[in-house]
Amino acid sequence: MRWLLALLFLLLPALAQEKVLKVLEAEKLELRLEGEEEVYVLTGNPVRLERGGEALEAERVTYFRTRKLLLLSGSVRYRDGEGRLVEAEELQIDLSDESFDALEVRIEAKDLLLTGPLCQRVAGAILLEGGYATPCASCGQEVPDYAFRAREIVLYPGDRVVARGVVVLVQEKPVLELPVLLLFLSERRPRFEVGQDEGGFYLKAALPYVSDFGLGFTLLSYYQGRGYGFGFDHVGTGEAKERYFFLYTPPDTFQYRGEYALKRQEFSVSALLERDDTREKLSRFRLETLLPGTPTPQDWRYTLRLEGFLDHDPTTPPPRTLQRLPELEVQSPVLREGPFSVQASLAVGRYLAETNPLNRSARALGPYAEVGRALLSHSESLSFSPWPGASLRAENRFRGFYYTTQNPDGEPERQVDWTTTASLRQSLGGFSMEVGYARSVQEGETPFRFDALPQRRSHQATLSLGFQEKPFLLSLKAGRDLEVGRYLPLEAQAALQDPGYALTLAHRRGLEGEGPLETRLEGSLTPYPFSLRASLRYDHAKALFDPLLLQAGYALPGGSLNLAHRHDLNGQGALTTDLTYALREGATAYTLQGRRDWQQNTLALQGQAILGPQSFSLQATLDPRALAYALGYRAGTAPGPLLDLLLSGRYQEGLRGTNLRLGLVQALPEVGFRLTANLHLPEVEDPGVYLRDLTFSGGAELWKPVPAGAEGEGAIPGLAFSGALTYARRPDRPEGYGLALRNFGPTLTFLGRENTKLHLAALLTQDLPGTPLKPRFLLVLDRCCWALRFTLDAQKGAMGLAFLYGGQAAGLLLSEEGVRLGGAP
Repeated sequence: MRWLLALLFLLLPALAQEKVLKVLEAEKLELRLEGEEEVYVLTGNPVRLERGGEALEAERVTYFRTRKLLLLSGSVRYRDGEGRLVEAEELQIDLSDESFDALEVRIEAKDLLLTGPLCQRVAGAILLEGGYATPCASCGQEVPDYAFRAREIVLYPGDRVVARGVVVLVQEKPVLELPVLLLFLSERRPRFEVGQDEGGFYLKAALPYVSDFGLGFTLLSYYQGRGYGFGFDHVGTGEAKERYFFLYTPPDTFQYRGEYALKRQEFSVSALLERDDTREKLSRFRLETLLPGTPTPQDWRYTLRLEGFLDHDPTTPPPRTLQRLPELEVQSPVLREGPFSVQASLAVGRYLAETNPLNRSARALGPYAEVGRALLSHSESLSFSPWPGASLRAENRFRGFYYTTQNPDGEPERQVDWTTTASLRQSLGGFSMEVGYARSVQEGETPFRFDALPQRRSHQATLSLGFQEKPFLLSLKAGRDLEVGRYLPLEAQAALQDPGYALTLAHRRGLEGEGPLETRLEGSLTPYPFSLRASLRYDHAKALFDPLLLQAGYALPGGSLNLAHRHDLNGQGALTTDLTYALREGATAYTLQGRRDWQQNTLALQGQAILGPQSFSLQATLDPRALAYALGYRAGTAPGPLLDLLLSGRYQEGLRGTNLRLGLVQALPEVGFRLTANLHLPEVEDPGVYLRDLTFSGGAELWKPVPAGAEGEGAIPGLAFSGALTYARRPDRPEGYGLALRNFGPTLTFLGRENTKLHLAALLTQDLPGTPLKPRFLLVLDRCCWALRFTLDAQKGAMGLAFLYGGQAAGLLLSEEGVRLGGAP
């Protein structure tokens, strides 16, 4: 068997196109020749294959090498890259174009079950002829509540199903015939909702449609006393990514969003237009076109960008965001000729943006202005070896910004960023010499804030000499500042370096009469497991030493021990002493950090002990007046429960500022919540024990529902609660506290036959005390593959009724996220 699998691993990767076909399990291999074509036959119980994230199983697998056909028969199971499971008696896959044909097929796609006698996949879409589909297969219903038969069913990649010649079945009985039916598998949206809000009666509906150019929803609504609303939500099915959404809500609220993206080798384009009056009355737009769409380093690149907004509310000031109206950029490839290379680009555009407050002419334009700009960039580089041991490098980078505005002298405004560097290095044995040149300029004026450059000018020539012969290293560097006509400080360095020790002496001296500037000494000794280091710097101009730094370390098995001391040599004496200890053995770890501040006369300690799922922590600071402390304890592992306790305060002629912080987190499906609380403990000025504040968010199922027995008795409803609650002690109020509730309340769940559930929730969103309770009641009838939701909101004086469909339609008990009008973005 092992030789068989080894042979298959060697042969079959060469048979597949792009994706590698791996044989995971097989019992027998037969290789035969049919005409001029090699045929591989595998049998097993079953044969297991894997190909590019796809899994295949069958009792018999036949591969035709020339035609690149894979034929599977006998209890075939095929799970594709999107997670869809295809079961069939026979399945034939063409590896050259990913198409397949299947007989007597059963497909599980998310929450939808599809069956049929004949199935094909072409260009990623699965076509089922004479098919049957239902979302109720996983709900445990003896007879599905609803399903449909269709002349053909097309399952598109992603989440869309389009069926033609449809007969809708309720309890397996035909009730309606439709020419076309559209389903979105990943979106469980209400398609019909009726209710009443503070403005009166309303009605919302989302009607699906299918066309040659795409599919989506027609959105219709009516609001009593306000008028009609309408819109659409369209998704294109072509090569480009298309999504167009529009919704008008009376009296004058518009929402729309249009997206288009197409990427090819030759070109690519992406566009976006969006507006949402519920946030701001602006239409924002963006367009970007690239040519070519996927450029290579040898291609010229062309880019067109358009970005901005239209302000629909003149009573409010517009945002001061950058607008490109438009911008065109051309970029050349990197052109090489021997050791020389060059690249250039030009961007021309008209911009609306915030003006530069440091520019006098820009201030005259106002805080927001429209100006044209051209940005020219180019870079050149040269690198080669003119003779043995020598290397020559040169680089020039330039960016020039040119504007249509003028300065007070009437000249067009501009700014430049120009850097030029060059170096010639010659090596001869351990000796080296390098001549360097560098010039950098950033200057000019810009009317915009977003591209303003800091003013900078630098112009230098340097000469460096070096000698390196292990363990010695000597270097000498000098130069001249050509901008101000002064010599740069002379920098000398001598070093002795070896794996067990190192010593470095560096000195800087001014050549314009300044004399010595700086002397630095560093040394280290590392005889394992010890390590010793010291560093000292002397500033000759100030006649002051930097603090002497002494460090010592000891490498422990699984840890380390380090000691560092800073000492002032100018008369202040000891500054700080730090001790660090760390040790880890498996799931156990210890850390300790201590600092003695000799000038402030304080001692600070911080330690932690991790003992598997538990940990203890300590923080303490001792000064001449008081001892501040914090003791912590943590226990638990995800998903929980995770307990966090922290006792903090200070001792100053008695306990002061004492507080116990409690944190509790759990992320289990039945109980998921986050709780934090602060408890005041007795202290000198306040001996009371009371709760300072508390915050809770999440939910918990106190007990599960119990269905009725065979006689219809003994049913027990389940009880759960969820939401967010915030409590704060408020001595300034008569009640002494403040309480804020957000979607907080209980839920009763009644369990019926065939996984039918009835949820009754009462949720509060208000601040207490002082206001009467106005809950929002939710009644949800959940049949797994469809649900009805009735909402009564006492605070808003509104009610609504919505219908949802799709697998596990009301699976999230108390969350209304995603419960909205179909088609809303």
